Amino acid sequence: MKALVYERNVARFAATKLIGFVTRPKVTMSPLRLVEIEPPELPGKDWIRFYPRLSGICGSDLATITSSSSRYLEDFVSFPFVMGHEVVGDYEAKDGSLKRAVLIPSLTCEPRGTNPKCRFCEAGQPQRCQLLHVGSVATGLQTGFCEETSGGWSQELVAHRSQLFDIPETLSDEDAVLLEPFACAVHAAMSIGTDLNTQVAVIGSGTLGLLTIAALRALHPNAAIVSTAKYQHQKELAIQFGGMALSSGSDLYRQARTIRSAQMIAPDKPSDGFGIVFDAVGSASSIEQALKVAAPGADVILIGMPKESKVDLAPLWMKEISIKGSYAYGIENLGGKKLPTFELAARLAQSIGLSKLLSATYRLDDYEMAIDHALNAGKRGSIKIAFDMRKAQNRESWSQQR
Repeated sequence: MKALVYERNVARFAATKLIGFVTRPKVTMSPLRLVEIEPPELPGKDWIRFYPRLSGICGSDLATITSSSSRYLEDFVSFPFVMGHEVVGDYEAKDGSLKRAVLIPSLTCEPRGTNPKCRFCEAGQPQRCQLLHVGSVATGLQTGFCEETSGGWSQELVAHRSQLFDIPETLSDEDAVLLEPFACAVHAAMSIGTDLNTQVAVIGSGTLGLLTIAALRALHPNAAIVSTAKYQHQKELAIQFGGMALSSGSDLYRQARTIRSAQMIAPDKPSDGFGIVFDAVGSASSIEQALKVAAPGADVILIGMPKESKVDLAPLWMKEISIKGSYAYGIENLGGKKLPTFELAARLAQSIGLSKLLSATYRLDDYEMAIDHALNAGKRGSIKIAFDMRKAQNRESWSQQR
């Protein structure tokens, strides 16, 4: 079968890293290769074969390809691995029928068959699993970063039955391929409770930022949501999804000043600010901006995968800000009822139209064009790029089909 495989190559990694200091590294410099491989073996009786239809290109995938991700994550993957964790596809049910599902890529205690489970999985917090290196498959925090499962950037992968979330017919493939990142956004929005009446800022209007705006609007209808958008098409989508979009970071400082008539100690230092700030970028500058526009005693939540960076934490200390990360998904508490994040995300997605964010699809054979498009999505007026395994011969742009 065809698959896009990421191989550990120290020399190529160093070259990509070096080029990255000067300009965007070319895909051809990365350790990513399109190859023919044998389908993976089934790790156990509760594992089945899963055939991708669409598989998205995530920011974490791009960070891996360009060697800009944090080195902290290296011990949570096994090489070589087939990339791709945002996947909608088909599997054969026990009755022999073909079912459509979204992959829940986390390789936590349940799919690994770990016994006993770690204390976090036992408590219904699988996103905090601490046993990502043991069990029935090799080390890997997710499918798409594990050498024994294959990944969504291929024609076939293996998945534990607990990793498959059947999706309703009312959601198209193009909606469903956004369900995994939307579940991340829903989990982040749920971390601050439900239906809060407060001022919320979202820094960044890429895929995750826009999905966070949508999740916040659905779960916190009384909140005032303000976001930053670098490009006009991002600004328009942020407004469609329920936010007030600002053109630049300096606009965000001015907006923070309007909250409770705050004073401006300096152009980037309002005396008051937003009660909750989501950082969907994960850079040193975005984290510092989040701390500056946050009100004293506010919560700053990092939802974009952070890079290695040096951050001035003085505002954190001086304003007694709480900063925390939000990763993946688990079990949410909605009105006293516990339900999986994916179930809640699928409910909310029915009225949002996630497919608005899917800009173009490519064949696996055209992976260099696809990755280049994803790396330059903002400049090209795009948001989410995906691989389409439904069309073996032709590449089609989803934007042309709408």
